[in-house]
Amino acid sequence: EEGIKMKISKVGFVGLGAMGSVMSPLLVKAGYQVFGYDIIANIDESSGVKQLDTLDDFSQFDAVIFMLPNSKIVSEVVTKLLEINTKSILIDMSSSDPRDTKKLGKTIEAEGLKFLDAPVSGGVSRAKTGDLMIMAGGKEEDLEIVKDLLSVMGTVQFAGPLGSGHAIKALNNYVSAAGLIASFEALATARSFGIEPGNFLKIINGATGKNNTTEVKLDKFVVSEQFNSGFALDLMVKDVSIAHNLIKDLSSDNPLSSDVYNYLSESLKLLGDNPDHTEVYKVIKK
Repeated sequence: EEGIKMKISKVGFVGLGAMGSVMSPLLVKAGYQVFGYDIIANIDESSGVKQLDTLDDFSQFDAVIFMLPNSKIVSEVVTKLLEINTKSILIDMSSSDPRDTKKLGKTIEAEGLKFLDAPVSGGVSRAKTGDLMIMAGGKEEDLEIVKDLLSVMGTVQFAGPLGSGHAIKALNNYVSAAGLIASFEALATARSFGIEPGNFLKIINGATGKNNTTEVKLDKFVVSEQFNSGFALDLMVKDVSIAHNLIKDLSSDNPLSSDVYNYLSESLKLLGDNPDHTEVYKVIKK
C-alpha cells in the first residue's frame, strides 16, 4: 500500500501572513522541507521555512499549498505555476469562492495535475497548535496522497467534490455570523433589561441558545470590551457574501443570509478602520 503512495517531502507554501506564517513551521517540525513565498510578509529564519524571492523554483516541489487572501490571487499564482510547468499537487487552503475553485480546477486538470481545496477553521490560535478543522474538496484518492501532510496542521475531513471545502467553509462562517448577530442582540437586550452579563452567559450556555459566540466570544472579547479575537470583520463579510450567493443560487429565493450580509457590511462601513468582527457589538448599542 505504502509503495503506491506518492512520497511528499518537498513542499511549497505560498502566503506567509497571519495563518501561513504559523502553519508552515509545523510542517518543518514534522520533517518536511518547506519553501515559502510571499510578496510582502517575511517569515523568521528560525521557523525553518526557507523563503524564496520568486516562484520560479516552485515547479520542483511535490506539493504546493496556497494560503492567500482570495480566489483572484490564487488564480494568478496558479497561472504562474503552470507557466513554469509545475508537476506539484496544488492545495488551496485559502477562503476562496467555490465557483472560482471549480473553474480553476478545469484549467489545472487540463494540464494533467491534481488540485484540492482544503480551507480551514479555527483561526490563528488553533493554527499555531495544529488543531485546525480542515475541510477538503476534490478526489478522495488525491486527498489520500496529501492526507499525512495536511494532518500536521489539523483534523482533515473530506467534504465532497472540488470546491466543497470552500463551499462549506463559507456556509460555516455564515451560520457562525448569524449566531453572532443574534447573540449580540440578545446580550444587549438582556443588559438593558437589568440582567447581568455573567447571569446571561451562565443561563444561555446551559440552555438551547448556546453557540460559538456565547461560549467562546462574549465573555472574552465583548463583555471584557477587548474586541481582539484576531478575525477581521471584512473577512467575515467576504465569507458571508460567498455563502449568500451560493444559498441564492442553490436553495432559497428569500434567504436570511441577505439580512446577515447587509447587517455585517453596514457594520463594517460604520466601524471603519479594519475592525475585529466582535466589534459589531458596538454598532448594536448605538
